[in-house]
Amino acid sequence: MAAYLARRLLQMVPLVFGISVIVFLVLVLAPGDPVDLLLAGNPKVRAEDIQALRKIYGLDDPLHVRYLKWLANALRGDFGYSRTYKVPVLQLVWDRIGNSMWLTVPSFFLALAVAVPVGVYSALRQYSAVDYAATFFTFFGVSIPAFWFGIMMIYLFAVVLRVLPPGGFATPGVPPGWPALVDRFQYTVLPVVVLSLLQMAALTRYTRSSMLEVIRQDYVRTARAKGLAERVVVGKHALRNAMIPIVTILALGIPNLFAGAPLTETVFAWPGIGRLIVESVGGGDYATAQVALLFLAVLVLVFNLLADVAYALLDPRIRYD
Repeated sequence: MAAYLARRLLQMVPLVFGISVIVFLVLVLAPGDPVDLLLAGNPKVRAEDIQALRKIYGLDDPLHVRYLKWLANALRGDFGYSRTYKVPVLQLVWDRIGNSMWLTVPSFFLALAVAVPVGVYSALRQYSAVDYAATFFTFFGVSIPAFWFGIMMIYLFAVVLRVLPPGGFATPGVPPGWPALVDRFQYTVLPVVVLSLLQMAALTRYTRSSMLEVIRQDYVRTARAKGLAERVVVGKHALRNAMIPIVTILALGIPNLFAGAPLTETVFAWPGIGRLIVESVGGGDYATAQVALLFLAVLVLVFNLLADVAYALLDPRIRYD
């Protein structure tokens, strides 16, 4: 296993390099000039001022030179300076990742806590009322747009019922400690529910289909014929084997939540990594957008590796030599 992990980690290096090249090219070749966006609406700017700014930011260099400069600085831990927020990019992205984790981590565990039990029960009670209700929920969850669901939740709980705030991160002036934690919880409820809906629906669907396939296997019938308790048959024999394909969905759950955060964070005005990507791309702050997008790519690679490790832990037949 150690040799396999070392090999996979080494394979990630050229992958990250290739992804950084692609992200860089997509951003720099996109329509719009960062200097033009920076100076938009300023009639006093002269042509020589624009040229001077392009030289300061290195925008007059060839593409390969600009990328190599960025790569050399990144290897030294310098990912640039955000032109929009006037802070180092790494500090900005790290702060926004922490903010996003207030949403992604609870959303992941909420989806896991609801989807797996519902999917298992739905498979064990196939064609029952619970099964039909779960099937309807999964189709509803994967079909509804996140931004529309978020707006409806804001309208219901913030406008009509007035029990939760419509958006934001925290209430100004709240003292630290327990009052601040309660205040932050109120702001996270709606975005967590919206962000977990799609993940919950997809995980319920995969859990149900995987369990339906496993409970028809001979070893499950044999376990029941031996007189084992149903909870042992389901928990030890059926669910453990059914979890192998589900692990793939779980492993990509956190990256998918981060990737789906731009819409949710924008709707709820949450200062997370998703909203930062939207604002950086729209404002021409490509240094910030590049690091944020690269973080999402690395997150997918890391959780894919964790999924492979989980396969070996769940199924003794899987060996990585």
